[in-house]
Amino acid sequence: MSRSITVTCPHCGTTLEIDVEAGVILGHTPPKVEKKAMDFDERLRLVEAEKKRAADRMAEAMRAEKAKGRILEDRFQKLLDEAKDAPDEPPPIKDIDL
Repeated sequence: MSRSITVTCPHCGTTLEIDVEAGVILGHTPPKVEKKAMDFDERLRLVEAEKKRAADRMAEAMRAEKAKGRILEDRFQKLLDEAKDAPDEPPPIKDIDL
């Protein structure tokens, strides 16, 4: 028969049931958290802040997407110029060709 112990987390208050022999967690019980009532004005401020953060993230994603095309075009032109400047070399001989 396996021996189990019960441990309470000092940080979050969760109760863990641990099997000592196997070293595994058999179960857990989260702490009961009392939800405090939020007034309407505070919730409205939170919703507005979330909207602003979402709009900022969307604007940043749009800027990154617009810049992505330019960056890829610049890389392509750079590689194309390097390919034009490099002398034509035959492809390397592969082991299978020998």
